[in-house]
Amino acid sequence: MLSLFLLFVALNSQSISSSAEGGKLATSAASYQCMPCGRDCDNDTYDKPGKCPHCQMELVEKSTVHFKTIEPSLLCQYVADHPNVVLLDVRTKQEFEGKADPNYGTLKNAINIPVQELEKNISMLAPYKEKEIIVYCSHSHRSPQACYILTQNGFSNVTNMNGGMSVMKGKSCMR
Repeated sequence: MLSLFLLFVALNSQSISSSAEGGKLATSAASYQCMPCGRDCDNDTYDKPGKCPHCQMELVEKSTVHFKTIEPSLLCQYVADHPNVVLLDVRTKQEFEGKADPNYGTLKNAINIPVQELEKNISMLAPYKEKEIIVYCSHSHRSPQACYILTQNGFSNVTNMNGGMSVMKGKSCMR
């Protein structure tokens, strides 16, 4: 009886790995999504690594994408209630300084590290590793990617400002 059971288990596990080889998701296989880019394709799921067919970002394991989101309409009050929160602006220096067209403004006390330079300058944020960091850009296309980079580098309390500065209405937390 035991040998019959073991034969059954062996045959079933072989059929699961056969279906995984055919490109279908096996029960223990990872699922992938594009490295967060802030577009609708962030919600698409794939069964193997590669590049997102929509935005061309690398596909990463879905289980590695974990950060929160805050709406711009809540941000100023949230910052007032949480004065130790770190604001990270990942736009270009020109956008951050208000020299780009259009000028969406800048949040008070924000740190500027453009997303293109974030990985090589991650050590600049080391003092804030245990603090909450709210990341933003102009339209929330670069900030989700920055949130992903931060979480992959051990920052555990990371929040993306949904929509970015282009939809920011509250002026009390702007400089």
